[in-house]
Amino acid sequence: MESQGYTGHPDPHFEKVLTTMNSTTLEKLNRNFIGEGKPLIQKVPAFLRSIQNAERLFTPDIVAIGPCHTDNENLKGMEDIKKMAAMEFCCSSQHKLRVFYHNVREVAAHARACYGHDLSKIGDDKFTDMMFYDGCFVLQFMKMMAKDRGPPVHWTMPRLSENMVRRISRDILLVENQIPWVVLEALMRLNYVHVDRYIAAAISEFDVQWAKPHIDFEGADKYQPFHLLDLVRHRQLGPVPKQEVDEAPRPMLNISSAMELAEVGIQLTASKTTRFADIGVGKGLLMGKLWLPPVSLGELTMCWLTNMAAFEMLQGGTFDYGVSSYVQIMAVLMNRPEDVRELRTKRIVYPVLSDQQTLDFFKSICQYLPYGQQYKRVLQQLSDYHHNRRVRVTLHKFIYNNFKYILTAGSAIGFLVPILKAILSLKQTKPSAPGAPLHAF
Repeated sequence: MESQGYTGHPDPHFEKVLTTMNSTTLEKLNRNFIGEGKPLIQKVPAFLRSIQNAERLFTPDIVAIGPCHTDNENLKGMEDIKKMAAMEFCCSSQHKLRVFYHNVREVAAHARACYGHDLSKIGDDKFTDMMFYDGCFVLQFMKMMAKDRGPPVHWTMPRLSENMVRRISRDILLVENQIPWVVLEALMRLNYVHVDRYIAAAISEFDVQWAKPHIDFEGADKYQPFHLLDLVRHRQLGPVPKQEVDEAPRPMLNISSAMELAEVGIQLTASKTTRFADIGVGKGLLMGKLWLPPVSLGELTMCWLTNMAAFEMLQGGTFDYGVSSYVQIMAVLMNRPEDVRELRTKRIVYPVLSDQQTLDFFKSICQYLPYGQQYKRVLQQLSDYHHNRRVRVTLHKFIYNNFKYILTAGSAIGFLVPILKAILSLKQTKPSAPGAPLHAF
């Protein structure tokens, strides 16, 4: 039955709506939302940019890499240095510059498909030029950081100040400032780069002095990254335990701070490495333990940490969310500045910022990040510990909350013991009977 009001005459606006609906294909939706099963280089969504200090966390400060920030006038000053870096990178090998450019052109179409936003305004030649200059710049900077710059006769880049090096280091690991790894691979086939040396130098920023240095874990060299940030994330995260999370319903431990965890008898302990996946729960004779990686948190590492987590979030369901799990676990343990102080005392966080600023940082970003398998596994293990050791947990909670009174009572008892002993000794001394003879001295 025809609905009332329909006249049968063509409606130009409805035809436009129909055309729009027909153009919204499943293929297009897959690309925009789940990347056809592969990660895409995307812009950070508005809701994530609403977090505290988002501009400092996501926006390049000195150099644009890739198309996301190519129109930013504040970053144009590095364009000439990129060209000098490309010249130095290409001329330090046995191959001609033309061959490097040809290799990039061969993968340019593949690289273009790795971006999730509209690049229709950037022509093929301009896009290839961008990939060539930016790729050479990133690799030459990596060679500089790895102290493998080659003979000085080929040096064309100007000397970079320590401040510039740090700002570039920050910018090339921003989630919006990436170029596909396929471009870097095409260039590295002609000029070898010690990628591992650069990675070691980068993630050493998270290290603390007493922790074990990073050693490549099994399978680390087999990982095929999507871009440089992904590779650094993979090495800093480390191997994630494959233990499955038991989905059976059970009571969950309601913990909202590091202090509450100590109250129920779970001791915070620093892990042996600074990898974000080096987290675990263990059982002792009297207490439990929660191992967490000791991490140095400064402006640079907090920026990288946020971008690693943002990269995981932007990839939909294709990731394990290992870095996000670390952030969520840390956020659970922080409810007051005193909790940050407790984590600092346990040598788990080494923040440059104040306790309140560190608390605000984790609380501001955790609300937008997913809960990964690592997070669920750790909370499940903590809940199981609490459920299976109720008597010990109750006893520990009583002692923990009444420790001062117990200590005061113990001191009072300790004070009274000598007096009681003296009284008892007097009672045990028998007096001489009346009329008994006195012994001569």
